[in-house]
Amino acid sequence: MEENEVRSLLIQYRNIVNKLKEAGIIRSSKVVADYGEYIASRKLNLSLVESSIQKDYDAFDKDNKKYQIKTRKATAWNKPGIFPIKQTSLEDIDYVIYVELDDNWNLIKLLKIPKEEIKPNKHNRVVLNKNLVERFGVL
Repeated sequence: MEENEVRSLLIQYRNIVNKLKEAGIIRSSKVVADYGEYIASRKLNLSLVESSIQKDYDAFDKDNKKYQIKTRKATAWNKPGIFPIKQTSLEDIDYVIYVELDDNWNLIKLLKIPKEEIKPNKHNRVVLNKNLVERFGVL
């Protein structure tokens, strides 16, 4: 690939991200995470916290329940199904929302999991198993 073509593609990418930021869809440099938060907030009628770098939670509902939103996007080299979360993070939230997108940015899984059901392993990872999908899938 020629350097001019590479630069042209990067400029297109920058312009796309800027447009999404102007629309309030992307709020940081984490495009996948921000898009997942946007989808979850619209589908579940949640309000996103003002700061996109809020440490404790990402959104809240009309009853002031707090949500942490985890988004994974499938690619040719990556199949979602595991997400990171620390046990201490669960202390400040009520639910974990899991958003899974396919390689074309289509929503394929949306789960609303009570924090009591989240059991991180010793590496602070949660494996998304069939039981969680069946019990807490909202799609």
